[in-house]
Amino acid sequence: MNTEQKPENNKWKRGSMATLLSIVFIGIVVALNILVTALTERFPSMDIDLTAEKRNSLSEQALEIAKGVTEDTEIILVGTEEGYRKDLLYANYGFKYSQIANLAERLAEANPHITMQFMEADTNPDVMAEYSSESLTTGKVLVRTAKRHKILTVYDMFDMSQSQMTGQTQTYTKVDSALAGALELVNLDKVPVLTIATGHGELLSSQNMAQFIALMENQNFTVQEVDVLTEDIPEDTQVLMVPTPSTDYTEEEIQKLQDFLNADREEPVTLLATCHPSQPELPRLNGLLEEWGVKVNRGVVAETSGTRMAAANASYVLVDPSGSTLSENTYDRLLAPSSVPLSLAFDSNAGITTTSLWRTADSAYVITEETTQEEAENPETAQWTVAAMATKGDTSVIVFGSSFVFTDSFIEATAFGNRDYLCDLLALTTGTDGSAVTVVTDSVETNVMDITISRGGATMLGLGVFTVGLPLVILAAGLVIFLKRRHL
Repeated sequence: MNTEQKPENNKWKRGSMATLLSIVFIGIVVALNILVTALTERFPSMDIDLTAEKRNSLSEQALEIAKGVTEDTEIILVGTEEGYRKDLLYANYGFKYSQIANLAERLAEANPHITMQFMEADTNPDVMAEYSSESLTTGKVLVRTAKRHKILTVYDMFDMSQSQMTGQTQTYTKVDSALAGALELVNLDKVPVLTIATGHGELLSSQNMAQFIALMENQNFTVQEVDVLTEDIPEDTQVLMVPTPSTDYTEEEIQKLQDFLNADREEPVTLLATCHPSQPELPRLNGLLEEWGVKVNRGVVAETSGTRMAAANASYVLVDPSGSTLSENTYDRLLAPSSVPLSLAFDSNAGITTTSLWRTADSAYVITEETTQEEAENPETAQWTVAAMATKGDTSVIVFGSSFVFTDSFIEATAFGNRDYLCDLLALTTGTDGSAVTVVTDSVETNVMDITISRGGATMLGLGVFTVGLPLVILAAGLVIFLKRRHL
């Protein structure tokens, strides 16, 4: 009996096996793609961030804040999902609104207490009415808990400027720090309050220190103003700023400052005073500061060493942190522009302890109205204090000899460490040091050469190419191989 298999049977078996293996392989590829797509929807961080600036990735600081959230927190993106995903909102400005959705999803993924949703203004009248006084419109982000809420505007999350060199408009994102700061704020048990005193022709105001105010708000301070002559200092004030007045305080106002410093409160309090060489004599206000051990002197501090001045300006003095307060931290080039010289009236007295915060090098000198040209050409140099602090228990009096430290141009100057120092100093004096409240993130330019694929394009690439296209190519290749093997 002939048991040899016919060649046709062998071909059929080999072809059937090849077809079966191709089908199994294609099934595995399709299943893997479907699984990866489902996991990416469930876990947004699985999406690979291909942007040059990693703007769709959470910073370590933001991730730490998200993981520490203990209250149920809602992140509500006002507008349609399509508007965010496809960067349709404020498109003329080049802002990447898809980043808001991407980072909000990652924050929600990091902690089950955090939820994210899109909400159209037209279809949610109840929510719109609840925040009617704050104009909750498309493009804004509402972050809320049972404690409080924070509404982020486009200006909180993005910025733009024009290059003086090229004239090109540059757009920047602050979404990561804005969302993280809002999360921290709405979860805090108590929010520190910074009150700015007005009514005396102050050199500093909300107009020229807008960046400092924004910086404090980003640190989750509530910032408010008060006319000390006609109004009482709000009881919840932790930092009272006296921003370089041009007229002296009255006896009644001085009494209000003293009552503020002497009040028995649970939270630490700080009086923050700034000075400028153009200020007139302020005997009552400066007398109060001297009672706390900080004496404001006349003149302006200047430098003889070119390596200790900025912009070749002798009065733009580079200083060093001194004493034990924050001196162990690293700050890149602290700058005290046009500062008056300060001195400590005592080291310790009646429970008050004084310390220098910023000191010059010993190559500095002081110019006054009485300084002669000969003295200016051959100055007597010494080390000078330009920022000082006095403490008594949980109460602090801080004096900066330079008002310019708080102005927009110097707060924005990333070449100097002033911004970080001020954040750390006020966090320390309000008892919030060591908390994630200190969210400081530099703006990241977004309109640089980058991968410009949209979410829709990415979906088409993933679904069309890898989920459908690639398996079809493999299937076609398998069929070609099968047909060729049939004729062997």
